[in-house]
Amino acid sequence: MSHVPEAELPPAPVAAVGHDGQIRFGRYTGETGSIDWTRAGRGRLWRVLHWKRWQYACVIGEDHVAALAIVDLGWSMTAFAYLFDRRAARVLADVSLEGLPRASGRVADHVGPGARSAFRLGGTSLSIEHSLGGWQASVRSRTLTIEATLEPGPEAATMCAIARVPGGLANCTHKMHGLRVQGLARFGGEAFDLGGSVAALDHTSGLLARRTEWRWASAAGPLLAINLVDGFQEPFENAVWCGGRIMPLPPVRFERDSDSPMAAWRVRSSDASVDLVFDPEGVRSQDKNLGFAASRFVQPIGTYRGTVLGQDVGTLSGVLEDHVARW
Repeated sequence: MSHVPEAELPPAPVAAVGHDGQIRFGRYTGETGSIDWTRAGRGRLWRVLHWKRWQYACVIGEDHVAALAIVDLGWSMTAFAYLFDRRAARVLADVSLEGLPRASGRVADHVGPGARSAFRLGGTSLSIEHSLGGWQASVRSRTLTIEATLEPGPEAATMCAIARVPGGLANCTHKMHGLRVQGLARFGGEAFDLGGSVAALDHTSGLLARRTEWRWASAAGPLLAINLVDGFQEPFENAVWCGGRIMPLPPVRFERDSDSPMAAWRVRSSDASVDLVFDPEGVRSQDKNLGFAASRFVQPIGTYRGTVLGQDVGTLSGVLEDHVARW
C-alpha cells in the first residue's frame, strides 16, 4: 500500500467533551484525555443506565490467539478471557465472570500512561495496564494464566473516534495496532509462548442506546492492520493501519451465506475499496438473558483475505464479532 496517498487525520482533542460541554465529534490520530460524559448533559440516572465502558486486548500469533476484556455496564461488571489453539482449531480455556460495579473493579477513563482497567472476583483477576514503555495484560485464574507485555513498535499508531449514537448520545473509542508481544499463557500445566505475536487494543466509553448491535472486524499483522464496524458508530472507526499511518475507510456491510458460526463472512464497501472474506477457524460464543438485559455474542477467530484500497492484504489473522445487546 506504499503508493496509496495518506489521508491525514487531525490530532485527538484534549478531551472528548470540552469545557463548554460540546462533544468533539470526529476521527483522529493519537489519544484524547479523560473521557467524562458528565459534562455532556442528561441526568445522572440516565447516565448510569446508558454509560458503558470496556477495555479489550487481543494477542494474535501463528499458533494461538489470546484475548481478555473488562466491561463496566454501569449496573454490572463482566470480564472474560480465552485461549484459542489455532492448530487444533478449538478454544482451550474460557473464563467468564460477572460482578458488581466498583466492588469488582473498574475500566480506566483514559488510555494514556497510568491507565488501568481491572477486574477481580474470588481468586480470579484480569487487568490491562498502560505502564512506561507499553501495556501489561494479565489473567490469573484456576484454569488460565496470561502474562504479556505489549510494546509499541515503530509502526504503532492509535486512532480515536468520537461519534454520535442514535438512541444514546455519544461514544469515544480508541483502537491501537502495531503492538509487539512478549509473554506466556498457561493452561493445563502447559506453557504457550506468545512472543512474536502482534496485539490490538480497544478502549471504548460511551452513552449508548438501550439496544446496541454491531458486526466488527479486527485483523492484524506485523505491518498491516484493519478495523471495520457495521451498525455501530460507522464509519468513524473504519480504518487501515499501514507503516505507522492510519487511513480512513468508508462504510462497509457484513454478509454471510448461512447462520452457522463457522460460515465465511464477506465484508465490503459499496465503492469496492474494501472487499474481504473472513474464514473462521473456530469460535467463542456466549448468550446471556437476565430478563431486563440480554446479550448474544459470537466471536469467530480466523483469517482475512482480499483487498483494501485496491491492494491485496495477503492473509491477515484476526477476529470477527457479531454482537447484539439489550443493556
